Amino acid sequence: MKKLLAFVLIFMLIFSGCGAEKIGTDYDFSKVMEETMANIIENAPDPGHSSIAGEWSVMVAKRYGAEVPEGWDETYYKNLCQTLEENSGVLTNTKHSNYSRAALTVTAIGKDPTNVEGYNLFEHHSDFEFVSKQGLPGSIFSLISLDSAGYEIPGVDRNVFIEHILSEEYEVGGWALKGEEPDVDITAQVIQAFAPYYGKNEKITAAVDRAVEHLSKVQQENGGFFAWEGENVQTTAQVIIALSSIGIDIRTDERFIKEDGWIGSYFMQYYLGDGAFCHTLGMAKDPMATDQCMQAMIALELFEKGERFYDFTKIE
Repeated sequence: MKKLLAFVLIFMLIFSGCGAEKIGTDYDFSKVMEETMANIIENAPDPGHSSIAGEWSVMVAKRYGAEVPEGWDETYYKNLCQTLEENSGVLTNTKHSNYSRAALTVTAIGKDPTNVEGYNLFEHHSDFEFVSKQGLPGSIFSLISLDSAGYEIPGVDRNVFIEHILSEEYEVGGWALKGEEPDVDITAQVIQAFAPYYGKNEKITAAVDRAVEHLSKVQQENGGFFAWEGENVQTTAQVIIALSSIGIDIRTDERFIKEDGWIGSYFMQYYLGDGAFCHTLGMAKDPMATDQCMQAMIALELFEKGERFYDFTKIE
């Protein structure tokens, strides 16, 4: 298992002038990642087309470079093929991101998402009415899945998704699933989707910069983020993935170091030990939160290499 000695600094650095107790600085970060990855694999013995103990678990394992049980990747692929076969190629009629999530996972295990036992997981990317039925997540994850390995799919135009996302930007910066104000989760996911274009496309770069400033403004003084009806670690994890993907160092960027904490100190409050995270403080371990937190920790590690999480061309 990889030893992330240099990266342990994320939770060992003490920021002068913060005036905050850095909760989590005692953690051996490499050990937390090893424990979390082992826990995820143990709790997904039969991964399939699912957001729990399924595709996200497989994705983080492959992006981390984890040693997985023999046949684990093939088990996922077999289960996905069976689901497609049993449903005549239909994974969902409402949430297009399910196809994108499957395409991402198939890419991560080194197989071809355009031909999964004869089914093309990108087939519906050309149906914008279907993609947009889900709202912004449809376009966000369509873009992420296409750019994960530079796919060029006949009949699918990335600009359709880009323009849809740009058109939904709020005046203050950022995006939302619904409502009168931008929300942190969707804003962070848009930044992740726009990361490959950041610094290359003027309109996208300006929109992302506005979104980053908005995230800094709405960050809580304890270093975390408020979403929907309260603070939770998954929202913070999405911000970590987003900022890391565009080259922002959360250890040193003063915009994300608040009076009572920084993102790293806040994030580690949710670690329960034994490789598990909870969704909200005081609650039991949560598999979705654990998957997303592992994704965030991998994104932080990749930041050190100048890489982003969703660049699956880097998976060996």
